[in-house]
Amino acid sequence: MRNDARLRLLRAAAGLALGALAVIAAFALAGGASAQSVMARPPNLKPLPASNFSLVTNNAAGTTTLRFATTSWNSGTGALQLEAGAVDTGGGKQQVYQRVFNSDGSSALFFAGWFQWHNGHNHFHFDDFALYTLQPINAPGGSARTGSKTTFCVMDTTPVNLSLPGASSQAVYSSCGVALQGMSVGWGDTYGAHLAGQELDFTDNADGIYQVRIEIDPKKVMIESDRTDNVSCALVSIRKPSTVTLLDGSGSCSTVVSISPATASVGSTVQVSITGYGFAAGMAVSFEAGNGPRPVASNVQLATDTEGLDTLTATVTVPYRKNPGKDPVWDLRVGTGGVLRNAFTVTR
Repeated sequence: MRNDARLRLLRAAAGLALGALAVIAAFALAGGASAQSVMARPPNLKPLPASNFSLVTNNAAGTTTLRFATTSWNSGTGALQLEAGAVDTGGGKQQVYQRVFNSDGSSALFFAGWFQWHNGHNHFHFDDFALYTLQPINAPGGSARTGSKTTFCVMDTTPVNLSLPGASSQAVYSSCGVALQGMSVGWGDTYGAHLAGQELDFTDNADGIYQVRIEIDPKKVMIESDRTDNVSCALVSIRKPSTVTLLDGSGSCSTVVSISPATASVGSTVQVSITGYGFAAGMAVSFEAGNGPRPVASNVQLATDTEGLDTLTATVTVPYRKNPGKDPVWDLRVGTGGVLRNAFTVTR
């Protein structure tokens, strides 16, 4: 599509009626007392872990890319609906508003960002929908790589959980619209590994174990019911020229899986085994985010080192105190990144 034709489409879409903000919806979103009988039903965006990995070398360009597929989906109580607004004639972009629905059928509009033309996909995309990051976990000499914030044409392509209240048995947002895009409750939007933007640069990077991290709405411009679940991770082993092995596709961003035993009494010492991915000799083990006597790990040894689960052994000592603390449940950290929440409990 030529630039002048695209601009005509943008201007036509700018005529979409944005409507007036519903006062009762604003109160509902803010928790106002006057709207107790009306509940906002915002979406909740969640990424599934990346999948369908491949390592592709372009000999002519001298580049190597890690390609993968992604699915983001809506587990909220209402649809994600994006509506086009005014055109920025200087930049060729178009304002985007998010419509948030309420339990009584009313709704409100909130500014959410920009639509722009995506040449690689030949249609309009919503800017900054996702951010892809590659983080070395156990790859000596490896470096982190971050993709550009990825634009999406948001629509219903994949049923994920149609048992949720309000989920439709059929796709509602079934086309990539110029003026309207969205994602229904229980539905996801899948981007195949072959599409433009579904890659991270791996040129001249080291073989080893990496984490592929997907964050939805990294600029936090959209209204959601929960922002704590906008990130998912997949752990992969990468070996050039073309081998990618999925080690953990659970979505967890922790590289620590378990500790056994997971309890110790105050004033005692226990021998523990810690399992996880990407462990290496010399990694520190520590405990954090609890209170009371903090467990201390010593004599940390790498017991097994494989392409799958690794094992560390350690001696954990809990100092003696009369009171184990009001919250004697501790997070376990291995190395600089792997944290297992609520992993170890101190008892009397």
